[in-house]
Amino acid sequence: MPLLFFLFALLVAPSSAWAQCENPRKATDSLFEWTRPGSFDLAKASACMDIAPGANREQLAIQLKQVLDARGLWVPVPSIPNKPDFLDDDGEARVVPMPDDFPTLALERADDGRWLYSRHTMDAVPGLYASTFSPVSQWFQSALPPVFYTRIAGLYLWQMLYAFVLVVVAFVIGTVARILLRNQVLRAVKRMGLRLDDQEYARTNGPIVLLVIFGVLYWGITDLQLGIGFSAVMHGVLNVAMVLCGLFLASRFVNVGSRVAQAWAAGTENRLDDQLIPLVRQSVQVVVLVLGVLYLADAIGIDVWKLAAGVGIGGLAFALAAQDTVANVFGSVNIFVDRPFQIGDWVIIGSVEGVVEEVGFRSTRVRTFYNSVVTIPNSQITNANVDNMGLRPRRRVKMMLSLTYDTPPDKLEAYVEGVRAILAAHPFVQRTYEVHVYTLGASSVDILVYYHVVVPGWHEELKARSQNILEFMRLAEQLGVSFAFPSTSVYLESTPSEPLRPHSPRSLEELGHIADSFGPNGSLARPEGPRFARSWSVQARAEADHGSVGSGAQQ
Repeated sequence: MPLLFFLFALLVAPSSAWAQCENPRKATDSLFEWTRPGSFDLAKASACMDIAPGANREQLAIQLKQVLDARGLWVPVPSIPNKPDFLDDDGEARVVPMPDDFPTLALERADDGRWLYSRHTMDAVPGLYASTFSPVSQWFQSALPPVFYTRIAGLYLWQMLYAFVLVVVAFVIGTVARILLRNQVLRAVKRMGLRLDDQEYARTNGPIVLLVIFGVLYWGITDLQLGIGFSAVMHGVLNVAMVLCGLFLASRFVNVGSRVAQAWAAGTENRLDDQLIPLVRQSVQVVVLVLGVLYLADAIGIDVWKLAAGVGIGGLAFALAAQDTVANVFGSVNIFVDRPFQIGDWVIIGSVEGVVEEVGFRSTRVRTFYNSVVTIPNSQITNANVDNMGLRPRRRVKMMLSLTYDTPPDKLEAYVEGVRAILAAHPFVQRTYEVHVYTLGASSVDILVYYHVVVPGWHEELKARSQNILEFMRLAEQLGVSFAFPSTSVYLESTPSEPLRPHSPRSLEELGHIADSFGPNGSLARPEGPRFARSWSVQARAEADHGSVGSGAQQ
């Protein structure tokens, strides 16, 4: 009987010993099955591990479990193959449960057919443990009295105290980082001779502090040695929080940089940079948003590459749905390349007239002269006639000066010459002006005034027009002439008390002599008007500049 029992033990014992290591899934789960509170057995937990001779098997099992729990690494046991003869794509008997998150963890089939945590994995456990838990945490735990190892609501007191210390330290580090970063930014801006908008930069204070706090907590959460469930949730929440804070911080720093660049552009003569800065700001904001969404998707466990593939498959539908947006983006590129206008130009686009305030990727904003803002899609601008009033090197002024019919001809001509002198004296009036008695109107003698002012903007144009008109009025006051306005005069040729006086009779010879005196070389002939000592006509000034005496300078 003893011999039979011994032979039976030899046949059954190997089968019983190899049961939990017969395939990759059982071997992986052995670590977690026998470290649960109700079934804690370190001998069985370390049975499927390839341990180097002389190493502490049970200690390595505990350390590996603590590393996985503290890092929030949930091993996907149900998805691990359960075939004893499993081979990977390279034809090797090897399984890596988490190739992306924890590639060090691997199982291999031994020569005796058992699946074991590989020797490479187990040799790396001490180093992983040392890098996971900081010496500060270990010193903190050893320095506390035993009372802090009392459990309350599933947590030890030392874990609660250590979490509070982490939050305080994180807030202090975040505040110091905010101050140091601000000082560096101020120095850099000052070296470049630029100005920093304090109110805009103050909006970055909150994201900076929160980002540092979440970063310190993410780094120190492993030292709390929480359970796998709570640790995984905390790692996920802190990871998402850091991505969101980083996204907000990057966006606000882009706004700060844009404000600094706008302050620099305001001091330059070229207005191209004023138009370029909003486009660059929007481009960077779009890039920041896209990267932030990709990082956020990765943080919550979405496969970014699969997401990109799905976007590629739906790209056609997206393009059809967003064709107007794409057209507006290309329209903004055309505006920037062709430069039909710049920021600050007075433009007329279709029925919209005003000053360009901002050129964006989707639309252009025009401030009308009613102080309203009209938003025009860029795709419409590329197909519209753009009349850029701001590109005029000179600005035309055309007006009629109407004098009353009782103005003597000599005074009328003197007034015309005085208007020419006023235009000749103005520094912004181009020397191509024309001033002439133009027509006999219904109630006035009309003088055409036509000239150009060389000014950079509409404000300067209005100022020059105002100055000239005031001078025209002063000249009329000095000469004693009056401006006419639309009116009707009623003349009574005769009344019973004052009958019409008869015309004095003149002979045909006398009337012919008067008519001939207005002819060539006649005594009353003045076809060129009165001969002033100096004429301010354009032609006379041109002749005077060439050293010759023109008709306008005759005595």
